[in-house]
Amino acid sequence: MTVTTVGVLPIYMVGVLWVQIREELDFGPSLLGVLVACFFLVSAVSALTAGVVVRRFGTSPVVRLSALVGGLSMLAVALAAQHTAILVGALLVAGWGNGIGQPASNDLIARAVTPDRHGLAYGTKQAAIPLSTMLAGVAVPLVAIPLGWRTAFVIGSVLALLVLLGVPGGARLPARDAAQTSEAAGPFHRAALVVLAIGLMLGAATGNALGSFFVATAVDSGIAPATAGVLAAVASGVGAAARVAFGWLADRVRTRWLLVVAAQMSIGGLAYALLGTGVEVLVAAGAVIGYCTGWAWAGLSTYSVARMHPGMAARATSITQGGMGAGAALGPLAFGVVVASSSYAVAWYATAALSAVAGAVVVQGRRMLMHDRPELVAAQRLRRQARSG
Repeated sequence: MTVTTVGVLPIYMVGVLWVQIREELDFGPSLLGVLVACFFLVSAVSALTAGVVVRRFGTSPVVRLSALVGGLSMLAVALAAQHTAILVGALLVAGWGNGIGQPASNDLIARAVTPDRHGLAYGTKQAAIPLSTMLAGVAVPLVAIPLGWRTAFVIGSVLALLVLLGVPGGARLPARDAAQTSEAAGPFHRAALVVLAIGLMLGAATGNALGSFFVATAVDSGIAPATAGVLAAVASGVGAAARVAFGWLADRVRTRWLLVVAAQMSIGGLAYALLGTGVEVLVAAGAVIGYCTGWAWAGLSTYSVARMHPGMAARATSITQGGMGAGAALGPLAFGVVVASSSYAVAWYATAALSAVAGAVVVQGRRMLMHDRPELVAAQRLRRQARSG
């Protein structure tokens, strides 16, 4: 969780500290969308090759490398980000480090966590995203305003290096068994997973816009930068707790969790609409509700897809994770373009509508998956035969 946190910390530090950064470097809101898009696109591409890197060098070395890259990239931003090119370059490197760290942490979960705790494990891992926003939000009133935004990046770099020192060695991890090194043969319904990935892509686009643009939206609504940072920290902390709580429930309650994911996205749409009102109280409420719903489903969706594809979890989640990565990149980019051409209100109302569409697509993807599952089809056939007999 800590490695995943420092992996995404550079880009969320930029998002939360954007008010201070743009004042010094004279950047507009559209550039923030470009930076977020570059970071997550590079992460998605590097994650595709990370499996080979993990098998070649081992889980622990790759996890350490991810933390090291995150720390060095934040240090580069603090010391050398005087121009757009340097800021973009540092975040591209940070995105590469985050991309290779994600599969490595997934491998750690698969090897070190028992299946009956996978829901909690995935929820805890995905809580790293709002946790990184929380840390960045705390940095605004405590560090960025009194000491400057560059000092905040230096402190983030030090935290990343401390995390590196705490990564366990490979000898402390359980050895891979046969079930973890091979995939069970069986039907693989790519079309249904692609539809589900599209829904997750749309949901990630809306959720990542929240993490990237909330502070700028709050300041534009009249909230003081320090207060906006505190609100971002509180909302992110509650969102992180929600991800862990949903994962904990998934290990104990058997239900249609993908439908819960769709419901979270739909409720998140209402939260994003509150952000578009520009009313300070409603903006604060929208952030908290959005983090607890519209951006709290990432671990739950991964757990659901993995549970529905025993023996093929890596293959199945690679498709859905690809959709989430694309949404995380394209959502803030589109949001920044809309803000630059119109206003924050228009951008948030569009985000709210997109979140509702995302929930509907997830429902359709789940329906296709359930229709194609052979065990479900066989059970339905037996029920029909029992009724006719």
